[in-house]
Amino acid sequence: MLIEIAQRKILGILHTAGDTRVSRYEYALKLTEVFNLKTDLTKPAKMDEMSWKAKRPRDSSLNVNKASALLNSKPLKLNHALELMKKEKSKTNSEP
Repeated sequence: MLIEIAQRKILGILHTAGDTRVSRYEYALKLTEVFNLKTDLTKPAKMDEMSWKAKRPRDSSLNVNKASALLNSKPLKLNHALELMKKEKSKTNSEP
């Protein structure tokens, strides 16, 4: 998406992120699922229990409707993006 924005010289504010809205916890669970990690190590936590150095919003998702409508390269669904990441990781691990 970013390359297309630069090549087409699109101006203005355009949120680029994945197309699936999930919580941080749901994202962590999906990562463990796709990469075959131990799901029992992923525990939910309340934001007030975290010792953040800076405040974080409860919902940090972005509205990507404008990017979806404007760009040829669309924001990816979470499952698809993680599967691509997994394939890329396995490629780099198998290279000499």
